Amino acid sequence: MQLPRWLLVLILVLIPMAFLINLNVQPFIDDEGNRATVALEMLWSGNFITPTLHGDYYYNKPPLWNWILALSIWLHGGASEWVVRLPAVLALFGFAGTVYHYFRKHLSFEQAALAALMLLTCGRIIFWESLLGLIDLAFSWTIFTLIMVFYHESEKERWGRMFLFTYLLMAIGFMLKGLPAIAFQGLTLLLVLQFQKAWKQLFSWVHIGSGLLAVGLLAAYYAVYHQYHSLETVFQVLFVESGKRTAVAYGWLDTLKHIFNFPLELFYHFLPWTALLLLLVNQKNRLAIRENQFIRFCLYALGLNLIIYWLSPNFYPRYILMLLPLGFVSLVKIVPDDDQEKNKLYLALEVIFGIVLLGAAVITAVAPLAEDTQMVPYRWLKSTFLALGILLLLFPYYRLPRSRLFLLVAGLLIGRIGLDLLAIPPRTSEKSIGEGIKVSATQLADRWQDRELFIFAATQMEPTTSFYLQNQLNQIVPRRKVGELSTEEDYIFNPDQYAPSLFFPPSDSVKARHSISDYYYVARLKTTNAEEIKAGTLRPPAGF
Repeated sequence: MQLPRWLLVLILVLIPMAFLINLNVQPFIDDEGNRATVALEMLWSGNFITPTLHGDYYYNKPPLWNWILALSIWLHGGASEWVVRLPAVLALFGFAGTVYHYFRKHLSFEQAALAALMLLTCGRIIFWESLLGLIDLAFSWTIFTLIMVFYHESEKERWGRMFLFTYLLMAIGFMLKGLPAIAFQGLTLLLVLQFQKAWKQLFSWVHIGSGLLAVGLLAAYYAVYHQYHSLETVFQVLFVESGKRTAVAYGWLDTLKHIFNFPLELFYHFLPWTALLLLLVNQKNRLAIRENQFIRFCLYALGLNLIIYWLSPNFYPRYILMLLPLGFVSLVKIVPDDDQEKNKLYLALEVIFGIVLLGAAVITAVAPLAEDTQMVPYRWLKSTFLALGILLLLFPYYRLPRSRLFLLVAGLLIGRIGLDLLAIPPRTSEKSIGEGIKVSATQLADRWQDRELFIFAATQMEPTTSFYLQNQLNQIVPRRKVGELSTEEDYIFNPDQYAPSLFFPPSDSVKARHSISDYYYVARLKTTNAEEIKAGTLRPPAGF
């Protein structure tokens, strides 16, 4: 492989453009709305210990990501899509930089750089996860670093540093996403002790002390939390959140289907780079991997930690992003360095990658023909410029065969810029469901700026509605539980959950994405009698 200086500069220029252009345009999806709303409520209430949603205790995730988002909101002077998504993109950049840092210890500059670029440009990340302000990129960065520290410190028998740093990273991971961090720590620890034949370290004082330090740090947070609220519910929800995706929750039939589909899902979601797995049919390539101790460890860590998700039917690809580089390192190792080493299979893959570049140029060139892009200003100029950029890569692709994978990286980054400029703006059109929710919630907030508004009982508010409503009001819209209700207050309620007969005729409404009736209504209660409200509950809400 070869990475010419001009191509390196081009890629480094394209990366921030690809991941930051129009980052603020697309309306939030539900999970983003949750994270942003909890962060906002922390800033408004001044309570950073017990997360809340509509003033009610929020248990689903520990608060570290909310703290990060709250800091971003505070630094920017307000909440927006840009403010909430920027920390995730920065975490992705840090993740890629960490991949390069550790892989450079074992690989050439080009190989380490390619592995980091594979992470940035695999399909699931470049065209989906990097568009969203979710926890997973930061959590994946933390866990990947944990795995790398395990290997590099144990290799040098610096056991104290290994235990201290990995347990601290585990604590950070726990504060981001809960129990999965403990699973990654435990499984990787067992792997390292077996890999280095160092089981006696399991009972060393540095291991016990580091573990107790991590437990102590987490216990300190929950001790403070307990001053505000009972710990029983928060731990119960953390266990439920971790167990609801497993075979226990879904049954064996769904689990078996998932076990068979899982490899195909991985291959699809992380294209084009997973196509290089075909090179493993060559015995020489398999031997090259087995002979490299670091790569062997990465593959063992990949397989061991992947088992959890292979057996979990409710799986999303973002849950395993931390494991991607552990597979990519073997792929970059078996990529031929010169033309003489390229077999027919690899040459066929290069032809396919070249066709992908040509196809991306054609799709970009004709994108303005799509009805949705009619709203994009200068759409033909943008598409022509981007298509020419991709086409120009085909000339060095033909003349510089050792640089073809890096040229593919550049093409993917230009393709992402095309998505940013041509595909994302239409998501703000009136036809967009997400934009409709945003506009409706914002308009409701404008109409209620000088009046009090409450959430009725266990009404399940959609996270995006909650965010845009409260952000525009610049205050919490609190939830009133049964026993706190009044006939003199205005409530948002879901007519799918509660009979409209409990209320006077609605005075207002707001669009709902997942509700059968398409709207939440605003109305006053006819009665506060608990038995009558119970009788008027049409669908018991989940999660309350």
